[in-house]
Amino acid sequence: MIAAAQLWADPKIVYPVAITAVALLVATIWLFRRRKRSGRQAAMICLLASIGLHVALIFLVPLIPKMGGGRGSEEEESDEVGVDAIALSSFDPDMQFNEISGSDADAAIAPLPVSELTDLLEEPQPTIADAPASESAPEPTEPTEPTAPAIPQSLAVTETLPSDASPSDFASELSDWLEETVEADMADRNLATSEISPPTTAMTDSMEPQHVTDAPFREASVAAGGASANAAASAVTGDLQSDFANRVGSAKQRALMETGGSIETEVAVEKALRFIVAGQRADGAWDPQASGAGRERAPLGETRGNAGSRAETAITGLAILSLVGAGNTHQQGDYAENVYKGLAFLIRKQQPDGSLAGNASVYESTYSHGMAALAMCEAAAMTGDESAMECARRAIAYTTRMQHPTTGGWRYTSGDPGDLSQLGWQAMVIDGGHRAGIKIEPRNVAGIERFLASVRAGQRGGLASYRPGEAPSRTMTAEALATKLLVGSRISPEEIAEAESSLLQQTPGVGQDNYYYWYYATLALHQLQDDAWQTWNDSLKRRLLSTQRSDGSWPTDSVWGGYGGSVYTTSMATLCLESYYRHALRDGSQNGLPQRSARK
Repeated sequence: MIAAAQLWADPKIVYPVAITAVALLVATIWLFRRRKRSGRQAAMICLLASIGLHVALIFLVPLIPKMGGGRGSEEEESDEVGVDAIALSSFDPDMQFNEISGSDADAAIAPLPVSELTDLLEEPQPTIADAPASESAPEPTEPTEPTAPAIPQSLAVTETLPSDASPSDFASELSDWLEETVEADMADRNLATSEISPPTTAMTDSMEPQHVTDAPFREASVAAGGASANAAASAVTGDLQSDFANRVGSAKQRALMETGGSIETEVAVEKALRFIVAGQRADGAWDPQASGAGRERAPLGETRGNAGSRAETAITGLAILSLVGAGNTHQQGDYAENVYKGLAFLIRKQQPDGSLAGNASVYESTYSHGMAALAMCEAAAMTGDESAMECARRAIAYTTRMQHPTTGGWRYTSGDPGDLSQLGWQAMVIDGGHRAGIKIEPRNVAGIERFLASVRAGQRGGLASYRPGEAPSRTMTAEALATKLLVGSRISPEEIAEAESSLLQQTPGVGQDNYYYWYYATLALHQLQDDAWQTWNDSLKRRLLSTQRSDGSWPTDSVWGGYGGSVYTTSMATLCLESYYRHALRDGSQNGLPQRSARK
């Protein structure tokens, strides 16, 4: 019976049988139309044969799964399904991928049901390599590191904010909580001993905001593709990983207060995160059309074919970036389950070539891949998780293959000379992967710098254009400045002054809201921490806090809001308000800029 089922499961058998059945039916009709008696006899034979084949197709094919067949084609495709072929074992950083085979692999690869995620986060899970199945796993030890006071009840994730709530309603409670957090951290450090192990993530929790002393793109110690979970975890510690160290604990609160944030901005972030997670689907994704994406409003006078309507991975990536930007990972935080489900969706969605673009159209594809890949790279850098690391490696491999070999840029398809808007996201993907310990080739970094040089404009080179030879714009100037600062390029004081002068001519609240422009300008100016930052930040906070809606979202009547929808606008606005701690400040030899690393 099983052999018969396997035979019927083979498309090389089923398709010819189906074609033959249809051909016999056509022959039957043709023969019946002939007047000769012999034709009718032949027609009856063809009709009976056709009926028999149709019966076989109708009754035997649906029974294949019940008879144990139907696995042959799935097993043949398993080597071509991209990340589906690696373990999706709840992003278990201790999973030994190379030691799983056979029936054990099937059990390990299946994602853990969401209902079991809470137990996973509370207790370390034994891996297949830990002990034989007949032996019971050792009892997990309770963590000994003290934790900070819980967030006030009015800000707890399980509570529903009143529709008319304003930031000032929560100021007193959040202020007390911030003070308790810092005091508790100081007490914990006085009692700490060398026996206290760090948290499951590799992030540090310093009393002072972290500063990165080495620029990115230094040769990583972990080569792509072959690192163990422990090696990956060790690669994200120290100066590379500390870019994300201000996202948690008292370091987050200190960075918030010292670099321009406030209690009101944190309350706005919390309300926004609740809006974002409320729109997550059961499969872990965010639906662009459900959030109003894909509406053609012809911004800047050009139509783009309702771009955004199929940018599922882009919206999911931005939502995850907002969650991890506030310190949540799939291992810890109020929104751990949401991050877990979102990352699992992206891993399952990744194509064999490493693309995370999903079903996006040509105008959406490169953006979608970049946003989703950046979210995966940050998750990998913050946790060292091997599943996230493997997905990030493949995503970066796709990114580097898409880079134009001569211009160094990216655009809509492979071979396009490139534009600056696309380059910013791909450069951040490469930088994020490097911080996760993934090896980056010097030629890809050189390509980024080559394209950035090709779009320089202005008397001092501080402005930038969308493509070489075009007129400069403030949005592209902001994106170029942020990219240079965050990936470690040298920038002269004259370039910075020219860029800042341009950006300050259109601060938030001037003209139509443009969250894309604000995002890059905020990233750049936050790194500089000068007078321009103070001016920009004051306008940013005033505009975002006054326009946030009662449900925590931001309106979509912005420049790109029609394409992106409410999840896009809310995520981008949230990332702006997380800028105070999302990236550490880069130390450098001039004007606080990062030093350029030596490259091979």
